[in-house]
Amino acid sequence: MGTVRSLLREYEHLVPSLAAEKRPVFLYGMGDGAEKIMKYLSERGIKIKGVVASDGFVRGQSFAGYKVISVSEAEKTHGALCLVLCFGLEDDRHLVLDPLTARGNRVVSPNLPVFGGGCCDADYISEREEDFEKLRAELADGLSVSVFDSLLKYNITGDPAQLELAGADAIPEGFYSRGGIHIDVGAYDGDTVAEYLACAKDRRGRVIAFEPDRKTFKKLLENTKDIKNITAVNALVGSKNGAVPFVSGSGRASHAAPCGETVDCVTVDSYCGFGNISSDAPRVTSIKIDAEGMDEDVICGAANTVYCCKTNVCVALYHRCGDLTAIPRLLRSCDYKYRFFLRKKQCLPAWDVFLYAMRTDL
Repeated sequence: MGTVRSLLREYEHLVPSLAAEKRPVFLYGMGDGAEKIMKYLSERGIKIKGVVASDGFVRGQSFAGYKVISVSEAEKTHGALCLVLCFGLEDDRHLVLDPLTARGNRVVSPNLPVFGGGCCDADYISEREEDFEKLRAELADGLSVSVFDSLLKYNITGDPAQLELAGADAIPEGFYSRGGIHIDVGAYDGDTVAEYLACAKDRRGRVIAFEPDRKTFKKLLENTKDIKNITAVNALVGSKNGAVPFVSGSGRASHAAPCGETVDCVTVDSYCGFGNISSDAPRVTSIKIDAEGMDEDVICGAANTVYCCKTNVCVALYHRCGDLTAIPRLLRSCDYKYRFFLRKKQCLPAWDVFLYAMRTDL
């Protein structure tokens, strides 16, 4: 029996557990995330009792036909609650969750994708068990396997405690040690450029940072003005060149969309001069991709660069439902000698999950 199947059998699945839950089920939070989660639960026959918000954030709001009440008010009326978390938490997660669970409440967090439909839940994993088992077998170190198992346990159960794993964001040794050109796709305000510089052993290498959101791009310019050998480009990166409709979300929520203000879109191959696999172009040694749902498109538009330069690639695996298995498979087709490392930051839901595809034979 494979490990994935064992996890599916050992851990309680989220939806059946909610159906059997004796405590009243409340959505905890409002907004787009709550709408998606409410739809997900409704389609699976899970009825909610109402909508709550943190004490101090209730100001007479209504959401989806429910009057929003405070957690404390709901507890006074119903006793212990089952709270379905509908917003993101990072370093402050314990400050929010621990007091709730200490009072006998249950908190669950369905891992719905940031973009697109579907959900990487127990049913999804069961249907693609072989794909998940194959990826687990390809992971190159023990930490990657631990990260993978924690993600599956969390996706199966919705239990935030399954994501607790010390050191899970440690960048694999040597990933940024080859000098050359580093490309940052989705550079945001320069935070990941700073992360690269903190890890890179050769500071003489050139950095090319792409950020499509105009307001955020200004912050990128300001925050990197004292860095030598950096080129900041106000453009989207994808699988083809041209103008693309774009929705500005004032930061990390910015993304390509069916309609909106158009922005320039380029491919890594065209920008770097790799029009074909025989091109004589600069040496790109690492690429970081966090492209808000366009991550596969970016890889397709960088295939020649990756092939010619044997480029190390760090790519987000959490934007779309199928990313966790589809993106590693795509990268494997680009370079069969890659070793895969899986890392994640302390976020709830399981955002900021990254695959490091690395050539260790060079």
